[in-house]
This record gives sequence, C-alpha cells and structure tokens, in this order.
Amino acid sequence: MAPEFAPTRPGEKDSDIESSSQVDLSRPGDIDSTDAKLAALATERNNLRLEVTELRKSLESISAQHAANVSALQAQLVETQEGRESAESSYRSLLGKVNTIKAQLGERLKSDAVCTRSAAAVCFIS
Repeated sequence: MAPEFAPTRPGEKDSDIESSSQVDLSRPGDIDSTDAKLAALATERNNLRLEVTELRKSLESISAQHAANVSALQAQLVETQEGRESAESSYRSLLGKVNTIKAQLGERLKSDAVCTRSAAAVCFIS
C-alpha cells in the first residue's frame, strides 16, 4: 500500500519513492520494514509539525516587532512633522519682524537723508 503523500527530498525522484514503497506484505521482513518506514514517516511528520509551529511563533514575533517598529516610526514622523511646522511658523514670524525692521530702517534712512540735505532744518525722529 503506497502512502497518500510522499514528499520528495533533494536528489530523490518520484520513481524512487514509488519503488521503495512497493512492499510484498507476504514476507515478514517487508512488514517490519514497512512498520519502520511508517514510524520514520510519522516521526518526520511530527518533527515537521513542530518546526512549522516554531516558525509560526517566530513569524508572529517578527510581525509584532515589525508592527512596533512601524508604530514608533509613525510617531516619530508625526513629531518631526509637527516640529517642522513649528519651525516654519517661527521662520515666517521672524521674517515678518525682519521685514518690519527693514522697512522702519529704510524710512529712517530716508528721513536722515532729507535732514542732512537741509542743514537748516531741525529734524526730530519720533
């Protein structure tokens, strides 16, 4: 009786599996061999199940760590964007003040130029 599923290993052909699973059950040695093969397959299946379980746990752990990293990066991005907006707001405010000072100095320079041209006039800067 051939197994329903027989995974191939590297270097093993399907024909190798079929020929190895063809056992003459009328001979007692073949029955022991079949039992040993069945036990080996059951052990391998259990080992593979354990490995799959470990891999799933590992994947869950990695996924959780990835989610935490993404969450931390998103929070950092929000913080950085808020800092940028604050810096831009401060820049615009300071630029407005600089332009106001620049305009005031320009007016004072014009006023001083007018005062120097007319030496007879007395200028008061308010």
